[in-house]
Amino acid sequence: MATTKSLLYGVLIGSVIAGITVLLSTPTTGKSIRKVLKNDHGVSLTPVLSDGGSLKDQIVDTTKKTIHTLSDISGDVKTSIQSWKKEIKVNQKNIQKELLEIETALQSLEKSVSHR
Repeated sequence: MATTKSLLYGVLIGSVIAGITVLLSTPTTGKSIRKVLKNDHGVSLTPVLSDGGSLKDQIVDTTKKTIHTLSDISGDVKTSIQSWKKEIKVNQKNIQKELLEIETALQSLEKSVSHR
């Protein structure tokens, strides 16, 4: 729910910023456009700047949380890999031992078959 709300706020603020950018990039100067907007329509850029600051704070907070979460996950993955390596080490030795026994048995079988 919070993610959807954040997305909607982002789209809304992005649309407002895009509209303002288009207005300010018109052939007339930005100063005259702002003067016209203020005088004719009573539009103030203060709420937009406030919302932009709020959005920036939200992005910074989300980034910090993401970094913290990734750090935790990274530590957990490293611990899991180390644990897995320890667990398979014993099995590796057992498998190598069994392979040697099989190889020895096959060699002795080959010798007995070749002597007949």
